[in-house]
Amino acid sequence: MYLVSRYAGWGRGLWTCIDDGTITINDKKKTMHIKVVGGLVVEQTSRINDECTTLKYGHQRKTKKGDKTIKEEYFQPGTLRAIRRGGLWKRETGVPLCGSEGTLECYSTSGGAYAKEVFKYANGNIAYLATRWRKQLEIRRPTGKPWIILKGQVALHWEPLAKRLGDDKEDLYLEHLMRGRDWEVMVYDPSGSKVITHGRVQNRQRQDKWLENGKETYYLSGVKVSRNLYEGDPNTWQPREVLSVPNAQLRCSLLNKMGYDRLLEKMKHRVIDRADDGGQLLEIDTAVSDYSPSGLDKTMRLLKVVCPSTQQVYVLRVPPRMESYDQARQWTFGLREASIREGSSLELVKET
Repeated sequence: MYLVSRYAGWGRGLWTCIDDGTITINDKKKTMHIKVVGGLVVEQTSRINDECTTLKYGHQRKTKKGDKTIKEEYFQPGTLRAIRRGGLWKRETGVPLCGSEGTLECYSTSGGAYAKEVFKYANGNIAYLATRWRKQLEIRRPTGKPWIILKGQVALHWEPLAKRLGDDKEDLYLEHLMRGRDWEVMVYDPSGSKVITHGRVQNRQRQDKWLENGKETYYLSGVKVSRNLYEGDPNTWQPREVLSVPNAQLRCSLLNKMGYDRLLEKMKHRVIDRADDGGQLLEIDTAVSDYSPSGLDKTMRLLKVVCPSTQQVYVLRVPPRMESYDQARQWTFGLREASIREGSSLELVKET
């Protein structure tokens, strides 16, 4: 090991080689002891006030406050700080959760993946047991009453759930706890008998009716809307009014709810191209005024296709640069615009 002095001033840099021994470093707030064996650092102890942390490279790190151990981590042998595989690798006490404190234990799989967390309050009640493979997580208060129920895949990583949840907050931001795109949440009041927050997330966006802190709210594709708009009959909507909605995400959601077939019925359109089976590529002038909403194309192109077996007509929105019916059809099969313009295409053996 080489010990080098830095920032000592011009021409004052010093270095020395240490094979065995202990180095002590002191400053105003921190004291550090470094143990060297065979030229390698094998142990490091640092003390700040009454908190002492001991790191044994490739084995463990332990933090004590006074005589009480508050944090332990165990590392994979032969590495500096890699997570120990198969079993308990981390234990931490005094972690705050829901207005109380408890002990957090983290476990790994035989492959070294972060697989399970268990949080137990100081009174012995278990707050939660979270695993990567479970599709539901139940979090309880120190009294044992239910607090939060999450249905879906929970994300486990280096920052434990208890630290991401924080203290007792009723207006919780839970999106960062979830791994999947679709999930559901219920939050109970302190008595554990009344649900104060309940809702569903689809494609990482809040959807439909929510109960938030006891109040009903309504969402369309992640955008909060009024009850009248949420429950409104799309048949009564005027297309120009929908197209004038400034929020692009809400505008798209309203158009989907109204349906592009209904949009065609209420707005003038022209035929760009036709197919032998009755399908058409259509265009609508969507510009409401010279100051149309941001993100709205001045023209919208729609593909009308006819099901060969049922003769059912479907209307799909396609990019405004589609110039022919065949190009638009290829785009609905998943081909990129650039590939279509270069002449790429998919040939269907049989269409159902």
